[in-house]
Amino acid sequence: MDSQLNPSKRRKISVRHRCVACYKMFNRREHLVEHMKISYHSLHQPRCGVCLKHCKSFESVREHLNVPDHLSKGNCKAIFTKRGCTLCLQIFEEAFALAEHKNKCHLSPPRPLGTSTQRNPSSSLAGSRLKAMALDCEMVGGGADGTIDQCASVCLVDDDENVIFSTHVQPLLPVTDYRHEITGLTKEDLKDGMPLEHVRERVFSFLCGGQNDGAGRLLLVGHDLRHDMSCLKLEYPSHLLRDT
Repeated sequence: MDSQLNPSKRRKISVRHRCVACYKMFNRREHLVEHMKISYHSLHQPRCGVCLKHCKSFESVREHLNVPDHLSKGNCKAIFTKRGCTLCLQIFEEAFALAEHKNKCHLSPPRPLGTSTQRNPSSSLAGSRLKAMALDCEMVGGGADGTIDQCASVCLVDDDENVIFSTHVQPLLPVTDYRHEITGLTKEDLKDGMPLEHVRERVFSFLCGGQNDGAGRLLLVGHDLRHDMSCLKLEYPSHLLRDT
């Protein structure tokens, strides 16, 4: 009977294309290809310990693990609640392994993402023992197709894993794609963001050890660092860059 149906009346079966890294779905293959070009997925990205989904940052992993199971396609939250470390987000097979790990895990507890500065603002970085800082930026999309990368949040961490500076950034262009699955950012997050020029000045000031002479003093470490610096419109001595 089915073979006698008019081909034009047969129901079309839509094929969706999934990103193997972040699991985002696309109706057209070319959209998936474009996504892979601009998402910068790599083995260095944080991943969910349950479903192995790639995320842009640990904040995005934490948000992913807090999605109620009835709203997600997996059971990541339930498994993480039972067998996950709330500090470093690792997943353990046995309860005793998790308990043993928690006695050794001393990462700083997560802070709400917002504008923050070093723990003791009165002390100058000039006399500190800091040798390096790590930079991470979250990008949102601008332009008609959302492919123009714009810096939307910045975080600086010192070599003792202390957050020195963290803030949202006001994009220069209207945002057409918040890339929420990767960045975890929304329109509300960027509402009170710092202007890009002010963020750039603050970051550069920290890298100069608190001095105003414009001379870089600290190593700057990051993944795809040159891309982040380009979006920040930040120039820094190349011999002090360590791009992972």
